[in-house]
Amino acid sequence: MRHEKPTANAKGVESFGFVRCGALATPRRFVALVVVAVFAAGCHSGEEKQTAPGSAATTATVTPAGPPVFSAWAKYERNPKIDQAQFADNYIDLTLGHQVFQFPPQGIPSVQARELLLDDDKLLLPTGRRLWGQELLLQPGFVGKFCYIHSSFCSKKLFEVGFVVDGKPVVIYDNMYGIERYPSHTMVRYALGSISVDEAKYITYDDRAVATYQIRSADKKAHEVRIEVEAPYLPMPNSNDAGYPLLGSGSMQQTPVYVYLDAPGFERADTSLIHLSRKLTVTADGSNTLAQVAASYENTPRHGTTALPDDLLARHRHEYDQWFADNVPYFDAPDQGFKRMWYYRWWVVRFNMTEADTPDLSSYRFYEGKLGFDNPITFAVPVQIKELTYLRDPKFALSQIRNTYRNLAPTGAVVDPPGSPYWGESYSHWIAAAVLEFNRVHPIDPAVLRGLLNDMARDVRAWVTSFDGDSDGLPQSARPRITGYDLDILSYWYFDDLKLNLRGQPTDLERVDFASFVYANARALVELARQVQNLPFEREFTEVAEHLRGVALKSFWDDETHFFYPQRAEDNHRIPIRELHGLFPFLTGLAPDEPRYRLAVSKLVDPEEFWARYPPVITSLYHYKRWNWEMDGLTRNIAPHPISMGARTLLQILKHYNQSSVTPAHFMELMQHYNDLVFSGVNPFDRYWRPNVHEYYSKWEPHQSTSRPKPSDISHDFHSMYCSLIVEGVVGLTPRADEKIELRPNALEWPYFLLDRLRYRGKDLTIVWDRPDGQKQYADFPEGFSLYVDGKQAFTRPLIGSVVYDPADGSVTELKDPSPF
Repeated sequence: MRHEKPTANAKGVESFGFVRCGALATPRRFVALVVVAVFAAGCHSGEEKQTAPGSAATTATVTPAGPPVFSAWAKYERNPKIDQAQFADNYIDLTLGHQVFQFPPQGIPSVQARELLLDDDKLLLPTGRRLWGQELLLQPGFVGKFCYIHSSFCSKKLFEVGFVVDGKPVVIYDNMYGIERYPSHTMVRYALGSISVDEAKYITYDDRAVATYQIRSADKKAHEVRIEVEAPYLPMPNSNDAGYPLLGSGSMQQTPVYVYLDAPGFERADTSLIHLSRKLTVTADGSNTLAQVAASYENTPRHGTTALPDDLLARHRHEYDQWFADNVPYFDAPDQGFKRMWYYRWWVVRFNMTEADTPDLSSYRFYEGKLGFDNPITFAVPVQIKELTYLRDPKFALSQIRNTYRNLAPTGAVVDPPGSPYWGESYSHWIAAAVLEFNRVHPIDPAVLRGLLNDMARDVRAWVTSFDGDSDGLPQSARPRITGYDLDILSYWYFDDLKLNLRGQPTDLERVDFASFVYANARALVELARQVQNLPFEREFTEVAEHLRGVALKSFWDDETHFFYPQRAEDNHRIPIRELHGLFPFLTGLAPDEPRYRLAVSKLVDPEEFWARYPPVITSLYHYKRWNWEMDGLTRNIAPHPISMGARTLLQILKHYNQSSVTPAHFMELMQHYNDLVFSGVNPFDRYWRPNVHEYYSKWEPHQSTSRPKPSDISHDFHSMYCSLIVEGVVGLTPRADEKIELRPNALEWPYFLLDRLRYRGKDLTIVWDRPDGQKQYADFPEGFSLYVDGKQAFTRPLIGSVVYDPADGSVTELKDPSPF
């Protein structure tokens, strides 16, 4: 631990040093009055046990009756510095909670201090069923940008709050408060001289934007505190009349919306504007006095008043946490980066979830990003389905699947839902293949599956007809956007000397990724059709897949350089640029497991090709190094989506191809670099501080002087895989069409890991590895590699490795050869 003497910076704001901590570094004090506790799993600070957020030592709340929300997870935690009870009540907040800095702290070099100010500092993490915040300004109340259903309907100010203490208005400066941010709420702690105020801000699942205030004496004297609230009448889509407490009414995508201001105990001033106040007596003994204000978004008009329960914060946190406890499997790992990223990425899923019935979408929908592209964009849907597959309740993924196939273009191809403006595009995709793997994990009801198959078939037919202008059997397009990688696809500008020409029209390309994805979708339809005895579909799409495979292998494969390349549609001129997409035949099984094709896979892990600092890159380094790092107008971004696609490709090669170039160590190395990219990397005391999965990153190349890539403007994006890679790669579960359980773990060097309550084909799986070294990691499980099904031991083996367990006879078979797709 290191303590820094308080110093004054150039603005006269006192700043302080850090508590050195392996999990979270925070300023020691704010103006010597506000003590910020350290809340994070794995943090050690002296011998005292840590205080959970929202506990009696910080904010007085009442926990709803019943067992602790995370009791099933807490029993596996071993941190002696945090009580199990704290994990059981606050696991997600403990793991992901952090401090937000208003200004660069003192006590570390100024460059590092400035880096602690991040692009998502003004963000509220909890979201409602339809309401979320894109921005939360650092002032009392709810001011910033708050959106409902879609970002085309946002309000900048819901209500503002001010304080008057003993008749004197309080002016709040930056050095008078500290901010602690948790997934469930943001806590702002104000030191206002004679009083202290804790302001908890959060959005409940029923779409209430709430500020809960706990006010107490800081000088052991009684005080009179008046809370002032001002609120505007809100601009509303398709607006109707408003009048306090109704801030506005209208409708959004045919959904009625009524916004009410709730402020129990407040009185309204005699003015045409909305100005409320409430007097509170704060006692000298330091006990808390409660006040609450909320803007409530509702779908029916009120008849009478609505109260805000005193324990609303506790109820909200309990409900918020319950979603994670009910739906997320528990994961433990010796590498805390993997472990914290697991829970962060499930928070990203929850953050980008919306539940509403609109003309184009129903029930649950998952946006690519509530801070960017708030729509279920076709490009992201396959990776979203893969992630959602491993939520315990299949309703979330199934809803995303149904919503996807509700929206088809006139051609029959899947298209972005029209209720939102992004982008109205039919992206190249592998949605049906993702649906197939979801069905292997959570078998779809046959009646539902039959209904989906017709639309899935229309999509595949569109790609082999409407997207095949020259009728040669290969999908083609002149729009780089439909790859999802836009200006990162150099092959579209190969015939323009690799220079961006905004006035020109890119040429029609027949691409390896188009063919690979359509092949995977056709093969998926074959298996799904077979499951519901739809023989005509089974025959039709078997023929589609076989024909496409034959044409693609003949057209794209180059025996001289051992790679798959795109070609110009008009003359079949092959473009000699190696792109990550040239490896997608191994992702989808289009490439046969034959020696001539297996020669390509070594390029994926070659540092002269795709294995860069954050592997893999979209275009081979071979080309960049021989041409020019500064391509005119084109980009070389790295991004979580292609990285996760590369990781999945690597997994498919390991599982389904008889080769030795790609190893489990490569997969684990890729995942480690993937973690490093997403963690902010700016906290000198915690390398796993504040993960943020941006849309893409630039300035990663060897000649760049920056230590870290530059993130894009869009934060916490849900357009890539991570959790499914943990399940299927680190732990090694391989979804199958039968009842056998196949495990091909890649974390072979880890001393232990645990994946618990993983829902698979109607059963709960526990997969655990504890190296037999006499240092038992888990009290409930023996050392070795074990599988439990519904709590009953299926097998335990002394060594970790690839196996298949057959529940019909209890047999365990070692896997030494690749398995079929």
